[in-house]
Amino acid sequence: MFDQKFGAEFLQNLADGPGVYEMIDAAGVTVYVGKAAKLKNRLRQYRNASRRKEHRKLRNIVSAANTIRVTSCEDELKALLLENELIQKLKPRLNVSGAFAFLYPCIGFRRHERDSDLCCTSSPEALTAFSFAGAFRSPAMTRKAFASLVELLGFIGHIEPSRRVTDVPKVPFTRVVRFRQLDPAWLEHLQAFLRGQSPQLLAALVLSLTENRAARRAPEDVQAHLEQLRYFWKAECQPLKQALEASGRPDALFLPQQERDSTFLKARYQPRTQKTR
Repeated sequence: MFDQKFGAEFLQNLADGPGVYEMIDAAGVTVYVGKAAKLKNRLRQYRNASRRKEHRKLRNIVSAANTIRVTSCEDELKALLLENELIQKLKPRLNVSGAFAFLYPCIGFRRHERDSDLCCTSSPEALTAFSFAGAFRSPAMTRKAFASLVELLGFIGHIEPSRRVTDVPKVPFTRVVRFRQLDPAWLEHLQAFLRGQSPQLLAALVLSLTENRAARRAPEDVQAHLEQLRYFWKAECQPLKQALEASGRPDALFLPQQERDSTFLKARYQPRTQKTR
């Protein structure tokens, strides 16, 4: 099918360096964008795709495409950045990762009069009164960590019923939680935690919950929530801090959603390039 669609000579005329390829359908719409350190080798995999289950995606992409547009790049980092740019711009229907960066979640916090508000949202621009950390990569992991944070702080402060929180805009796919009688120091711990600077929040939670009767009645649940937060710290908070430092923003707390992928790619590949040189 590959030779029938793109020609038996297609691979022979292709450069073997890094670059980006776009699979374009008969209507001229890009249906898939990919990158490769060696373009010829990567596209040869499409040509040689068999009927095995692990090759199904390759066959589906070839089936949907009518032509291939190839762009050579100077190095693999430039190929990755171009791939990310095209995916975000074109949102090809066969690409999933990176196509919807605007859905990357953020965690916000603010001190409101004598209360403390926390929120988890993919629309930080709609909640300007909050300070945000993120954007984080995994919606599922971030929302689970936020739920664990709310459960644990709920033992320490008092959660206001959501129907009484009327001064915060209603934003789709957003959860806002208000705590009464919560020491402002918890927001300081939370900011350092989300920024990837210090896991002191976890230690402070353990010390407070050890003396809490309600928490002691549910030790397994408390432990599970602490483990969820610890995993989030390692998988999301620390990598975000490292990427911001590598991009020259060591004191930043928030990385806009549309900048997240390119910032992480540069942080991952630039040290390798500099070391090679």
